[in-house]
Amino acid sequence: MKRVSWVLAVLWLAAGEAWAGGIFGNSYSAAVTLPDALGSMTTGGATTMGIAFDGTHYWSAAGGYADAVEFAQYTGAGVLINTYNPQLDLRSVFTDGSGNVYVRAFDDATIYRQTSPGVFVSSGVVLAPNALNDQSAVVLNGPGTEYVAMFSGVVSRWDLDGNALGTVALVNFGSVGNEAGYPQNRGLAAARDYWLTYDGYGQTLSAWDFSGNVVGMTVLNDAGNSFDSNFSLSYANGLVFVVDVAGGTWRGYDVFGLADVAVPEPGSLAVFGISLIGIACLGRRRKPSLAAASCAH
Repeated sequence: MKRVSWVLAVLWLAAGEAWAGGIFGNSYSAAVTLPDALGSMTTGGATTMGIAFDGTHYWSAAGGYADAVEFAQYTGAGVLINTYNPQLDLRSVFTDGSGNVYVRAFDDATIYRQTSPGVFVSSGVVLAPNALNDQSAVVLNGPGTEYVAMFSGVVSRWDLDGNALGTVALVNFGSVGNEAGYPQNRGLAAARDYWLTYDGYGQTLSAWDFSGNVVGMTVLNDAGNSFDSNFSLSYANGLVFVVDVAGGTWRGYDVFGLADVAVPEPGSLAVFGISLIGIACLGRRRKPSLAAASCAH
């Protein structure tokens, strides 16, 4: 029975059900580190909210005070160029395929576009009512065809004109770590054909397909677990970014380039599956599975 249960578990993994690993390796170390020029709440600044890359420069945002310095520009190497006061209480920053920089502000359905460094005007897009939480980060999806936001495991979608496209529930969101806690329950990044969420308390990154199924989980080694960390999840310049603390260090993880973990060859699939089953036995799964049964025998 033991051999049968292990074989079934590996076949179950190969069929695409993900509870750890999946499209990711088991863990990643930061490929890039950048300084965060924006301050922390303890020194009278604001909470770090995100980072974006326009093809030449990085831009980081903070929130908490509409009249504070809450926006910063950096070179592609992460050297600070300047900081700005956009007069907006920011909750996310992102770019489109042409490198235009956009932000979303607290309790505001307007998408703002940057016209010059630190200066934002309405893009003309106002998101229709569609379960948009006041605190949620709004970003473009990976293909750049929709605006998306998440709150408490429900992703809201809009077309590029701001018309509501409905919502998608993330299956079993909240069953791992403290991902349903605030503020990580309002953060969303997007890359390729996936939505990404982050739970700083477990340093856990999860990927979801557009139907709301989890397709990968991984650990971001040394990623932040502070209040700012749980606000800061971003995808920029091909990297998943999380800040340590406001005014600290941004860490960028190359989770899609597989910089740290090689793609398993077909002949090594069973070994890869057994490795993930070991993780499942330690509790890193979203629902009861054949892997759990194999741990008990």
